[in-house]
Amino acid sequence: MSGIPSTTDSIALDFASTIGRLAYAPLETVAFWSAVALPLAYLPVLSGGLSAGELPLFAGLIAVHAVALVLGRDHGQQ
Repeated sequence: MSGIPSTTDSIALDFASTIGRLAYAPLETVAFWSAVALPLAYLPVLSGGLSAGELPLFAGLIAVHAVALVLGRDHGQQ
């Protein structure tokens, strides 16, 4: 009851950490490459000018791009 984690707790935490990293790695990769490719989607939207109907689409693209930038920022840093 001293608050010191046991060896079993340490192994369980290491295992959970490893599983978390393995699950996050593909998401990070997809997010990184999405952040690279998403600016290409801006071109067709902006080529004809932004009408009132296209404004939510453009705002959505910006939001998705921002999320992809944040999630993919550490890709390839290991």
